[in-house]
Amino acid sequence: MAIRYWLVVQPLDRARALVDGGFVQLPWGVRDGLEEMRELDGVVVYSPRTRNPDGDSIRCFVAAGRVADDEPWRAGSNPAAPWRRAVDWLPEAVPAPVRGLRDALDLTRDDRYWGERLRDGWLEITRRDFDLVEDAVRRRPPEPSRLAMGLPRR
Repeated sequence: MAIRYWLVVQPLDRARALVDGGFVQLPWGVRDGLEEMRELDGVVVYSPRTRNPDGDSIRCFVAAGRVADDEPWRAGSNPAAPWRRAVDWLPEAVPAPVRGLRDALDLTRDDRYWGERLRDGWLEITRRDFDLVEDAVRRRPPEPSRLAMGLPRR
């Protein structure tokens, strides 16, 4: 099967819990979208706000990773417990504002109302969009010091 790529919408506080827990969970804990995901599929998380429903607006991509298993699982024995899938997230991802990527992403380019497609809380995206977002949230290594590079001081 071909690898697919997914965008999941979660507020920043929940997105951090997903990354810390090593899983992805769709809004409302539904199973439907998780069943379409397969091992090695790419997942990015977009956070429109810091928390729902009234958190500050941030409109950032905040995480990227790969699905690590092939079956959704329930987070508890309660029938209302949310469904999840294991994900290997990039370590120490940094928020990437969508504004800087708008003209490059297939999702947002030439679409003034792209946010309407996020209403379900998840959607399939292109590999190109996944690669751009993954690169944008990847933590950059520190710049080498002038001393380490053997350059003279000014």
